[in-house]
Amino acid sequence: MRNKILSFCLLASVLAFGQTDSSVANHVWAKVGYKTKLPKQVSLTTSGQYRAKYSDQDHDQWLTNFDFKKELSKKWDLGLELRHYFIFDNQGGNQGTFQRFRAQVNAQQNIQLPLGELHFRYAVQQRWIVSGSGSNKFVARLRGEYDLPIKNFKWDPTFQAELLNVSSDEPDQSLRLGIRTSNKIGGIKLQFGYFYQRDLYTTNLYRNVLQMGLRF
Repeated sequence: MRNKILSFCLLASVLAFGQTDSSVANHVWAKVGYKTKLPKQVSLTTSGQYRAKYSDQDHDQWLTNFDFKKELSKKWDLGLELRHYFIFDNQGGNQGTFQRFRAQVNAQQNIQLPLGELHFRYAVQQRWIVSGSGSNKFVARLRGEYDLPIKNFKWDPTFQAELLNVSSDEPDQSLRLGIRTSNKIGGIKLQFGYFYQRDLYTTNLYRNVLQMGLRF
């Protein structure tokens, strides 16, 4: 029964991605990363991600990411994420390849339940414009995740909800609802997921994002 529920959720995400309304931004994110264990319960995940858009909204992007994580205890983790963006803008009069940089600090709380595990992540981040138009943004994020273990099934699902609050020249707020699953095969972690993002200030705009990733 649980396998059927997971299959239904993934099918629903594919159908949602197929919508072509002008207010819908459809994306596919493909990521490759490598995780290194450092001393004192610290890990570093270095990754590259290509974000392809399949609508008139947004632009294709390439991200380079350095994600540091320190395990304080079984209940708490601290993180620092440094990210560089290349934005490939081929629309309008000001076209070209532009750059952004983002720094994020986060804390994650892990709660073991009788069935599964619950996670709350609290994060703040600052994004700067390196080149191109736009404005610097400060974002506060609150994310909740639930890992559901399924007996005799290696692709256990994780359900998530995240609220993003943007402070900039154009304040914004958005909500993400998603599902993802992952599994290790031959020492390589494979991950697939989908999330729906609704802009709460701009009620006629939302996003469908399909995600896939490899981590060595």
